Amino acid sequence: MKVEVLGNTQDGGVPHLECSCDLCSKARENPEEAKHNASIIVKESDDEDSFRYLIDATPDVRYQITGEYLDGVFISHGHLGHITGLMEFGEEGCNKTDLPLYVSDKTENYFRKNDPFRLLIDRGNVEIMNFNDEDETDIRGGKIEAFEARHNRVNTDTLSFMIHGDEKKLFYIADIHEWTEKTLNLMQQADIAIVDGTFWNEEEIERYEEVPHPVMKETMHLAEGWDTDIYFTHLNHTNPALREDTPERQEIEERGFGVVEEGMEFEL
Repeated sequence: MKVEVLGNTQDGGVPHLECSCDLCSKARENPEEAKHNASIIVKESDDEDSFRYLIDATPDVRYQITGEYLDGVFISHGHLGHITGLMEFGEEGCNKTDLPLYVSDKTENYFRKNDPFRLLIDRGNVEIMNFNDEDETDIRGGKIEAFEARHNRVNTDTLSFMIHGDEKKLFYIADIHEWTEKTLNLMQQADIAIVDGTFWNEEEIERYEEVPHPVMKETMHLAEGWDTDIYFTHLNHTNPALREDTPERQEIEERGFGVVEEGMEFEL
């Protein structure tokens, strides 16, 4: 089993709307410099008969998914960068039939009460598969477990995922409000963890208190010395660690952590 990284940026992506920083400006001038929203795919291989499960459907899903097959989509929570790509599976997009959609009860309720998500269900584009805290589903070669996490200002539950392969476990939690003891314990139990790295520090944006995340420096302090291989994802366009040649990226790597890049694969 493999986990492939499809993107590593926060919901606003790169380029970010109304931003003219060097990173966003380069991405507008050259599409190859663009960075896609945080998402992963769990698969056996790139062959058509391989299973493929998407975790989070981002606004960039058209660029992230190749081919015509998916065995299911897991949704972590209801923010912009994690659900809006579902629209591409509707009749205006590829018009899927009964695509399994793994969501918590609260997320299902949100989808059923809000267009255009309700239309995906009513028209049979997706089939709801209830997937709540501590539920698990078997996939060929392993399983995926769901665990509730803490996130604020969201109308759905927030789930993290433990992905079990034959030899290793990968924990995925891309977007949260703060660390909890439960979530930290899960991260420590995994061989590999891909976790929220939205901000480098709290001074990075003026409205940090409105959109708090566990900053990278805090996470590295908490996880210092763990056996888990920890990588950051969901980086905001303001995060200096999103750039490869910065002191912040160097510090991350020197302390034994990493930043995921689109196309990276982890074998489980």
